[in-house]
Amino acid sequence: MTAPAPGLTDAFWAAASRRELVRPVCRACGRNFFTPQVACPTCLSEDWTYEHSAGRGRVYSATVVHKPPSPGFAVPFRLGIVDLDEGWSILTEFVDGPDGRLPAIDTPVQVAWIERDGRTLPAFTEVLP
Repeated sequence: MTAPAPGLTDAFWAAASRRELVRPVCRACGRNFFTPQVACPTCLSEDWTYEHSAGRGRVYSATVVHKPPSPGFAVPFRLGIVDLDEGWSILTEFVDGPDGRLPAIDTPVQVAWIERDGRTLPAFTEVLP
């Protein structure tokens, strides 16, 4: 896996290395957004900062990937979109699910952390009852 380009995402990866999930929040309009961009996608302000996320949300979509997107990805893996409680979404891998199955849509999930190629990455797992 290739390391991401430096710049906009440096603070995200630094937080991830500490197992802390953060997301961009616009200081002008308050919008949470992801992925990091130069300007807020709502008001185009360049005045935004990273803020802590509790890392809890619900499954919006889920699928199993059987063809690697690039060399170095082991397949199959479970991928999907999680809508976080703070009002933002992230494309992520699902881990530690019961029997390796996909989580159902709207299932509560929480951040889990995985190590890949020396980098700490956010992934998500189902919230146990």
